Amino acid sequence: MRTTRRSLLATGFAALATPVLAQPAWSPTRPVRIIMPFPPGQGSDILMRLLAERLQPLLGQPLVVENRAGAGGTVGMEYTVTQPADGSTIVMGGSGPTTIAPTLYPRLGYDSTRDLTPICLIASVPQLFVVNNDFPVRSIPELIARARANPGGIFYASSGNGTTQHLNMELFASMTGTRLTHVPYRGSGPALTDLVAGQVPLLSDTLAALTDLLRNNRVRAIGVTSKERSPFFPEVPTIHEQGVTGYESVGWISLLGPRGLPDVIAARFEQEVAKVLDQPDFRARLADQAFTPTFLNRRDFAAFIISETAKWRQVVQSAGVKVD
Repeated sequence: MRTTRRSLLATGFAALATPVLAQPAWSPTRPVRIIMPFPPGQGSDILMRLLAERLQPLLGQPLVVENRAGAGGTVGMEYTVTQPADGSTIVMGGSGPTTIAPTLYPRLGYDSTRDLTPICLIASVPQLFVVNNDFPVRSIPELIARARANPGGIFYASSGNGTTQHLNMELFASMTGTRLTHVPYRGSGPALTDLVAGQVPLLSDTLAALTDLLRNNRVRAIGVTSKERSPFFPEVPTIHEQGVTGYESVGWISLLGPRGLPDVIAARFEQEVAKVLDQPDFRARLADQAFTPTFLNRRDFAAFIISETAKWRQVVQSAGVKVD
């Protein structure tokens, strides 16, 4: 039975039972570079370095994480597609540069569904819709009712045009037939500062960015963007279960290779990543960054990329999203 997006978020560990090869058919003969398309120190960077450390004894070669950040992760992806498809260079893929950027940037130097080889999905993380404590909305149905009664009158902040924080709200508006007004900021920090101060009443952001504010009761969560409740905030109902049927938006980390990466090489990386995800202490480190282990093998991950790319293309085009 194929893994659906609903089941992958609900039972991320199940796919770890994927059969493994008794004898690896391919092994690297030199160090492997993992291109990290974001700056050092971010949660995904920390996790990728830990993954590289755990993969090294399994693959028998050093794995070196190389940061090539810029343009929302697209610089590192563009670099990767120019590299030999021999297993010496792979890249950490996230939702933004993999499935959103190809529509946002019409002159992008790669097509994710054509120029990259899926290896595996590793982990996922939803966002939360949160409101200022003085904003008189405590649930998604209340937000919808207020937005319908006052089209365009509810302002929401984001960390910038075309970010997942922005597109989550555009997806919500399109699915609920509402109109919200976007206020883009230069980064998540200033947006959160103004949310707490009451300058804007609403935004969507990552669990990592919001955890301290929520635990100190400085903002209020009204919905989680995954299909299933987050294990980190189980008391917060999903947007899907509050009546916006089918609403789902999650961030994720993954591995991809250049176009034409032989299947035997992709299979070996997939196999060893599954072993690392089976390690309790690695899962604990994922939890430290609010990620949930969510393994998809290379074939199911390829289908997931196609589905997510189509979804975000429709959101970007229908909302007329433009990047600065």
